[in-house]
Amino acid sequence: MCGIIGYIGDNVEQNLIAGLEKLEYRGYDSAGMVIKRENDFEVYKSIGAVENLKNKVTRRNCDFKEGTKNVVTNNNLDNDKMKNQDDKETQTQSDFSLGIAHTRWATHGKISLENCHPHFSSQKDVALVHNGIIENFETLKNELLKQGCNFYGETDSEVVAKLIAKLDINSLRRTIKKLEGSFAIVLISKNNDNLFFAKNKSPLYVAVGESCAMVASDPSCFVGKAAEYYSLEDGEYGKISLKEVVFYDKNDKIIEKKAQNLDFRYINEEKSGYEHFMIKEIYQSRIALENIIKRYQEDEIKDILKKVKQSMFDRVYFIGCGTAYHAGLIGESFMRNSFNIDIFSSIASEFQNKNYCIDENSLCIFLSQSGETADTLSALEYCRLKGAKILTITNTEYSTMALKSDYCLPICAGQEKSVASTKAYFAQCIVLYILKKYLQGKDYIEPLKNLKKQLDFGDDNILKPLARNLSSYDKVFFIGRGNDYITAKEASLKLKEITYIFSSALASGELKHGTLALIDENVLVVVVATDEKLFNKTLNNAYEIKTRGGKLALFTSIPLDEIAREKFDYVVKINQTIQEFMPIQTILQLQKIAYFTAVIKGINPDKPRNLAKSVTVE
Repeated sequence: MCGIIGYIGDNVEQNLIAGLEKLEYRGYDSAGMVIKRENDFEVYKSIGAVENLKNKVTRRNCDFKEGTKNVVTNNNLDNDKMKNQDDKETQTQSDFSLGIAHTRWATHGKISLENCHPHFSSQKDVALVHNGIIENFETLKNELLKQGCNFYGETDSEVVAKLIAKLDINSLRRTIKKLEGSFAIVLISKNNDNLFFAKNKSPLYVAVGESCAMVASDPSCFVGKAAEYYSLEDGEYGKISLKEVVFYDKNDKIIEKKAQNLDFRYINEEKSGYEHFMIKEIYQSRIALENIIKRYQEDEIKDILKKVKQSMFDRVYFIGCGTAYHAGLIGESFMRNSFNIDIFSSIASEFQNKNYCIDENSLCIFLSQSGETADTLSALEYCRLKGAKILTITNTEYSTMALKSDYCLPICAGQEKSVASTKAYFAQCIVLYILKKYLQGKDYIEPLKNLKKQLDFGDDNILKPLARNLSSYDKVFFIGRGNDYITAKEASLKLKEITYIFSSALASGELKHGTLALIDENVLVVVVATDEKLFNKTLNNAYEIKTRGGKLALFTSIPLDEIAREKFDYVVKINQTIQEFMPIQTILQLQKIAYFTAVIKGINPDKPRNLAKSVTVE
């Protein structure tokens, strides 16, 4: 999950910080950097967001301008503790030439300066940043302890740093051969001016600009620095300097790699006047829809859809995690209502445990905002080995999943920086609708243009009071039937992940089979009811809750009579559109409810605790 970056060139501090700010969606438990100054290391570490590290670097620069001594955290690890450097004279910015940096999502070891990256070799002449999980790190650590090696922290990453004796290609090769698990690593040495790198099951990219060289977890870091970049495959490693870049394959042979053009047509990193990225991104669902309408009229996309349609398959699987899994459920619903074939949805982490019948007649559709989700990638590899056709629907066209698929359909949502996915879910559902309509041989552009006119982000004067009331509850349930149940699942996930309120979703008809025992006056139940065929049954389930003292909030597009209206404590009206679009329409206001509730509770919805945007470890 962590984000890593290496940089060679001018203004290393500023460029490393700028890269970390682009990568912070991958983790914000701590951040750190190391800069090679002549033949020594200068280290900065901080707990929490990248902003804290940035402030520490800024204070150091202010001290320099005022002629004072530099006070930073360095790599002197005496007594297994990080110590402050009080007596090292500062040097000029022009001396900065090489550095690596890291923003952490903690896996092994508590959140502390000792566990904060970068990590160092025993001789403290090699520094490393790492994303991934080394599965055999305990075995390796025990071997190193027997050899007299000392450790100052608890991470698996430090073990990799300690395995490096003297940094060159041969020592890097020997080290990565010992590692089991996932890793993207970047290393620097006091003894040369290269960035060394290696990759296995975690994303890593390399770029060379006119006056810089870079390695990073995401090519968005290269925007404005380079026009093209290289994507590393599993098992590849190498080194880069301002003069050259050398790649080795998993068989230790030097290889030539083809550079890819850097294309970020939908990127927009600013909040643009919004308080948080999450609320901005909810409203950007309209822009995502506009992007999709435009892009899916292009021949390039139509050719991909045509190839999918020409594929021979008699089974379809939708596979994803979290929000992407819920989008897959919507896709399954679209397909089930249109085609007489076997169709399934599965959580990616459980997919291989289900013993599904996967063969060359299967179409496996993988959904992931980042295209780097580890569990989803693992399922994708499994399906490839079974001979299935692979279609990825992602926001990241350069991602590992996109590159490993037979077909890739972009969701055109633009960069999503808030951890809680909003516009990406909306866009995934839209693309799944397009896929269904194309396979049916029907037009999809006009219905999408009509939806654009009908989009309903709700009335904040209604939503905010409901959110204020909701914020006082410890338990919230969401119920619905059919596609409304899928919407309830996604709405419940949004609420729990950014407000920390216990929330659960269930099919309305299941209430009486156990969950009704939990209903009392201290419980709020959100009822989603937009399907006229199922409306009355859903209302009857809601009345069961009311009878037992529970509070009710109804989200519906269907008119209520006065008697029914009085049963609900809150009623939120949703603009009517065609039934296939109602889940997409309804989720917009439910996303806003979660957002307003988080803000009322004083929680930053963009950075919920314990979570990261891109889940690159299993």
